[in-house]
Amino acid sequence: MFVKNWMSKNVITVFPDTLLSTAADIINTKNIKHLPVINSENILKGVITSSDIRKAFGKNKSTENIRVDEVMSGTPITISEYDTLDDALLLIYQNMIGALPVINNDFYLQGIIARYDILRAMVKIMSLEEVGSRIDVVLEDKPGMLEELAIQFKKMDINIISIMTVNAENKSRIVSIRIDSMFKKKVENQLISEGFKIYEPWKEEGV
Repeated sequence: MFVKNWMSKNVITVFPDTLLSTAADIINTKNIKHLPVINSENILKGVITSSDIRKAFGKNKSTENIRVDEVMSGTPITISEYDTLDDALLLIYQNMIGALPVINNDFYLQGIIARYDILRAMVKIMSLEEVGSRIDVVLEDKPGMLEELAIQFKKMDINIISIMTVNAENKSRIVSIRIDSMFKKKVENQLISEGFKIYEPWKEEGV
């Protein structure tokens, strides 16, 4: 999945010479936290956030004549519309920021992708809005194990709604599979009978 498919394209922007008070009004009335700063050719020059504005108001007795380019970040972290959601998520996480301006090779602003956009995408990708149940299976972290698991679902003629994996302890991976809820018990029993381990941490902890 690419940033292009999930970014906001109708971006509210300001110019470098926009007054800070105007930017503050836009952020408050539009209920947003990030304003890309562009020039007349739609080239990204920076980003100003609600946090930047609060800090500026706190440091200055008078903000009447302060311009956006005096407060904005002139070197914002950006991303391309053809980068993946994984790339966007990692950048936001590593840099502890709320959004990324999306630009092309010429620094033209294409859109903006925020944490909410990524959460919305994850909900769709993981099919969390579809009715279903999750089964967590512990697999050895070696080639072919996921294929062996998939074969079991093919044998049972049960469709997988979504699947994701995460590293676990002792060189293993936990594979989380969402299926139709009515088949949950059947699948668990079949997998256990075939030697697969169902991840149930509450049992391991004696709960």
